[in-house]
Amino acid sequence: MKVLLVVAHPRQESLTHAVMKRFVAGLQQNHHEVDILDLHKDGFNPVYSVEDERDWNSPNKQYAPEIRAEMDRVAAADALVFVFPLWWYSVPSMLKGYLDKVWNIGLLQEFPSKTVQWLVLAGGDQEHLLKYGYEPMITHYLNVAIAGYARLLESKVEFFYDTLSKSNEYITGLLDHAYELGQAYR
Repeated sequence: MKVLLVVAHPRQESLTHAVMKRFVAGLQQNHHEVDILDLHKDGFNPVYSVEDERDWNSPNKQYAPEIRAEMDRVAAADALVFVFPLWWYSVPSMLKGYLDKVWNIGLLQEFPSKTVQWLVLAGGDQEHLLKYGYEPMITHYLNVAIAGYARLLESKVEFFYDTLSKSNEYITGLLDHAYELGQAYR
């Protein structure tokens, strides 16, 4: 299976990148082909401009070459995986810009045969996210408002909680979990 993995975190040494690397190692152990898009390192421009909207209503819309290239990467993948930190109980602005610019009307016909996995790193613990209704809100947003609207075949959200923990043992457990998810990915 060909997996397009999109990671959204500005620091290469972050736990988000460590989780992504362990997930990829699991995918590769399971013989999946992985195409990694690091939105920050690869210089993706998340700002939606007038040029992006120039002929938005035209059925023959012409996309900017860099956006068309990203749309082609999505089209070539069997599955999509997003790895990102939870910021203000949402996706980081870089990832939101990617979704706005790339997941647009010109790409929707490519989605019905694809699956998506969202790996969400949350600084808070599960009790906190449940107590205030954030976990179901975020899950609904990703699975229904984004993936459902795009008519993806399947969408799953996996939370990594308490990512600010100072316990090396706990963080190692998160990384092991990421590897196991990658290894079991179908």
